[in-house]
Amino acid sequence: MPITRLLNYRKQKTANRKLLILLIMLGLLAACTRGAAPITVFGSPDSPRLRQAVAGLQAKLGAGPVQVVCVPEFGPEGPETLRRLRQARPRLLVVLGTPALRWVAPAVKQIPVVFGLVPEPYFTGAAYDPAHPEIHQENVTGITSPAPLAVALQQGAALLGPRPWGLLYDPTDGVAVELARRFREEAPRFGLEPLIETSAAAATDGPGLARLMHRGAKVIYLPPAASTARYAPLVLDWGRQMKVMVVSGYPDGPHQGAVLWVALDYRRLGEDIGDLARRVLAGEAPKAIPIAAKTPLKVEVDETLARKWSGYPPR
Repeated sequence: MPITRLLNYRKQKTANRKLLILLIMLGLLAACTRGAAPITVFGSPDSPRLRQAVAGLQAKLGAGPVQVVCVPEFGPEGPETLRRLRQARPRLLVVLGTPALRWVAPAVKQIPVVFGLVPEPYFTGAAYDPAHPEIHQENVTGITSPAPLAVALQQGAALLGPRPWGLLYDPTDGVAVELARRFREEAPRFGLEPLIETSAAAATDGPGLARLMHRGAKVIYLPPAASTARYAPLVLDWGRQMKVMVVSGYPDGPHQGAVLWVALDYRRLGEDIGDLARRVLAGEAPKAIPIAAKTPLKVEVDETLARKWSGYPPR
């Protein structure tokens, strides 16, 4: 073989070998990239409290890729969006809100799941018995955050005395229904008389509140339920005008007009969820992590209103 042809042959063989090595490296890189799918946050419904929790979560997870997807509480968008997210196979699915967990628990069995912003997970299928938080769906763990109703009742009773408290709730709002049940059961423990009315629409909120006032409610409690948004501005306006004392547990929007405001600290709760997510990402199996109950709080007293109400009107 002529020397020039031999040199060209060797050069071509070396080039082919380099190309093969490059292709193998690219294939390995692609496989690693597929295995490092981003963390996905799947939440429902979207709200200021959910966004606060996401901010706390991202602060704990650092600068890594986090995809945030929020869907409405009702309609087909939630299940369809979840189907697409499952196909992407994220390394971790962080589920925020009861509606989102209701869709995820029966459908997602292989992807690790950490949930939060869920007051009661035991009817969703993700967990089974509140007496045994260590027993739950094997790929799922999370944090429950029940509304701090007892704290509001206890501190309100200490601040305002043993007065009748009124609660208006929407019977079509599941969270409001559960809070009304707890309100009826827990208020007497603190020397408070619970007065309850229902309203399923904005048009009947005013009459429902009027019935509470007519029945003798001296304090109106605003529960942390979505339906409260309809009438919270009116009740807070009454509080500013000193028509009625207001204790608010509603976390979204302003709360001026409430003598006492007791709400969950959703950014802090998001940080707690982020700490749990980091444990799972570090290799801990969700099935080995018991479900935890955490209720970090924000508590504010309007001292000006409290002083005004201290002797007026007479009890």
